[in-house]
Amino acid sequence: MGTRRVHLAEVVIFCAACNSEAVQAPIAQPLAKPAIEYVNPLIGSGGAGFAQGNAFPGATMPFGMVKVGPDTSGDLAAIGFAHAAGYWYPDTFIQGFSHTHMEGTGVADYGNILFMPTVGMDVSKTNEIGYQSRFSHSTEAARPGYYAVTLEDSGIRVELTASERSAAHRYTFPAGAPPVVLIDVCHTLGTGECRGARIDISPGDRDISGWMINKGDFGPIFHVYFSAQFNRPIIEYSLWNKGELLPGQSGFEVLENGSDAGAYLGFEVTGATTVEAQVGLSYVSVEQARLNREREIAGKSFEEIRAAAENAWSKIMGGIEATGGSERERTIFYTALYHSNLMPTLFTDVDGRYVGLDKQIHQADGFRYYTDFSLWDTYHTLHSLLTLLAPDRQREMVVTLVKMYEQHGNFPRWPLASSEAGTMVGTPADIVIAESYLKGIREFDSALAYEGMKKSAGTDGPRGGIKDCLAAGFCPADKMGGSVSLTLEYAYADYAIARMARALGLESDHATYLERSQTYRNQWDDDTQFFRPKTTSGSWADPDKFNPAGILQDHYVEGNAWQYLWLVPYDVSGFIQLFGSRDAMLRKLDTFFQSSVENPAAVIPLGGTPYPMPDPYYWHGNEPDIHAAYMYTLAGRPDLAPRWIRWIMDTKYTDGPDGLPGNDDAGTLSAWYVFSAMGIYPLAGTDVYLIGSPVFGRSVLHLPDGNFVIEARNASPENLYIRSASLNGRPLREPWFRHADLASGGSLLLTMGSSPSSWGRTDPLVP
Repeated sequence: MGTRRVHLAEVVIFCAACNSEAVQAPIAQPLAKPAIEYVNPLIGSGGAGFAQGNAFPGATMPFGMVKVGPDTSGDLAAIGFAHAAGYWYPDTFIQGFSHTHMEGTGVADYGNILFMPTVGMDVSKTNEIGYQSRFSHSTEAARPGYYAVTLEDSGIRVELTASERSAAHRYTFPAGAPPVVLIDVCHTLGTGECRGARIDISPGDRDISGWMINKGDFGPIFHVYFSAQFNRPIIEYSLWNKGELLPGQSGFEVLENGSDAGAYLGFEVTGATTVEAQVGLSYVSVEQARLNREREIAGKSFEEIRAAAENAWSKIMGGIEATGGSERERTIFYTALYHSNLMPTLFTDVDGRYVGLDKQIHQADGFRYYTDFSLWDTYHTLHSLLTLLAPDRQREMVVTLVKMYEQHGNFPRWPLASSEAGTMVGTPADIVIAESYLKGIREFDSALAYEGMKKSAGTDGPRGGIKDCLAAGFCPADKMGGSVSLTLEYAYADYAIARMARALGLESDHATYLERSQTYRNQWDDDTQFFRPKTTSGSWADPDKFNPAGILQDHYVEGNAWQYLWLVPYDVSGFIQLFGSRDAMLRKLDTFFQSSVENPAAVIPLGGTPYPMPDPYYWHGNEPDIHAAYMYTLAGRPDLAPRWIRWIMDTKYTDGPDGLPGNDDAGTLSAWYVFSAMGIYPLAGTDVYLIGSPVFGRSVLHLPDGNFVIEARNASPENLYIRSASLNGRPLREPWFRHADLASGGSLLLTMGSSPSSWGRTDPLVP
């Protein structure tokens, strides 16, 4: 819809640009292969320390409840920071294949209901050391919806695929080998533990089912239920408990901290035996897990399930046609788009049932409920991308957040499974909801949402220390940790609430929250030109210890004064006033980025592995300064931004296992790349897109109401600066535009050159 209209606009824009001083490059050719074939799920699954991506390489559907994949161990065993997604590329052992994982988090959780094929059985295989196997990356195959590997110790070929709530396993055993499948019901990631388990085997039905109670590193406790059926008769079986085999028992339940329970199933030897299992999951009950399996994959072959998964991913990847650039850049781009569609996690069963944050079972009506929102991270980029490419899904996520407020009493920051983990700071749900509403997503209870947003900002909401912050006009360092970060995050959220209030016609509230969004000024230090911690009395906290480039400072949450300096993108005009002039602010920004080049992160050895520490200046592996290169554009100087935008893309991302510069944080870093490579970037909490420096000559966004085409003529590694621009057939003189300009389709034509130009130089943006 809207394709013909877009093509006509492109012709008009092309003719208008014919007299450009730049020589016109040919229009980028179509992709040489389907977009899905550029995706490599192993990108970002390696790295180390604070430069570790923790990307999930296994099989799943977009936002799937089931993420089935390998859990590995090696020189660093399976400690949490190296295995938050279960898998770490440098490892040499696979422990097994569990069904629940996250994408790019910095804390380990899930890793539940582990299956592991093996040859023969004895009591030594009732723990991870006994049943793990060596593996080689040379035998791995990782593609959207599919993962395969050969276990070197046994020669078993493992293949995995998934539907939304179920997994399909296919194990091919060597000829003559006695086929056994282990099920470690109590397996968890990191330092997580099993608080109880139930296992029931029905050999006549080729069925095993049960549940476990997970207590992971994030903290919340929840039940995971499963129901599995095999394609072959079970001829031998046993349960185990804490390393003791329990032959002859078909049912077992244990309720204690540190439970260790599992089972093994033996199958008949028939030459090169292939054993297949279909596994359904639920967080409601075993019956619901069985229902999910039966509705989604029962009666389907492994290849049919795999084809359905690949088809779902092909549709996602086909949402953007990015041509031009290099093969490497297309691989990074489409893998980033893939990673941007893994979380949040679907939490409703096939019939709409789910467990809410109130621990009660609810019925979703007209939407699907999600969990695993890493909101402190994802409000910067991920939800902006979903709002653009998949507004119907983003609407479901907003409805979910409103339901969480209704059932829990507050908007969450980091809901995991059926609990609020409470990780990180601020009230980022306010920013996500406001931006969604401003960009036209309106089919949710906006009155209830706004009620929750006002509560977020109130003294009975989730903002820690808010009474002291309101009394002082900033968050005082003698009352709370991370005080500077809290002031800045609360102010950003207040700005989003103000924008929401205005959109709802609540002018008095708009004025109130807009004024509150200015409290960031109250921690400004004219002498150092940083936001610094203050005590209740108004004096600087720890003045002798202030080091703006020190890593992980006490008064800043996961950052330092340099990195939090830029967390006012919604009020660049006011921010500039603090420096006295735009030129002074730009000089500070120049110093920030130049210091980032000259002072990279320190690297320390840990067990023979180089272990990068946090960057002291620009830290792309974390969120507070992730937008910093676009502060040039916000200040009305888009000619200064491309150098650093391209530097970030060229040096912080690769097409290998070290491809991410830090935890992907549920797709946040990946979404940054998707936007930046196309040449546009969202200002979180608003309806504004900033124009940056596109990598691709042509990006076609297949939006629900029409195609939007970004044409970057002459784009290349050398031609990174914009010399002229047109939007929907009209000259564009400012380096930004609004969501309404692209939502129904259209075109953005950018003419690129090798040196900065005067295009786009203007007054700072006032959103």
